[in-house]
Amino acid sequence: MDTRTVLTELISDETGLASTEIQHDERFENFNMDSLSVVSLAFELEKRTGLQSIEPAVFIEYNTVNKLAQWVDSQQ
Repeated sequence: MDTRTVLTELISDETGLASTEIQHDERFENFNMDSLSVVSLAFELEKRTGLQSIEPAVFIEYNTVNKLAQWVDSQQ
């Protein structure tokens, strides 16, 4: 599983943006996701990766696809 691809697909599904519009170094805040979107994204990411309890706050600390993918990969 490529975590960047999974994140890109999830963001695309959540925001309606085409996956080609989602740059891996662009900050999540630029994708116009609200707090409910982030919670949903965290839940779906947990299901896809098998990680337990991904807190929505990680989207603030690891605020791009690349940064969050690295964090997720380090947790597995």
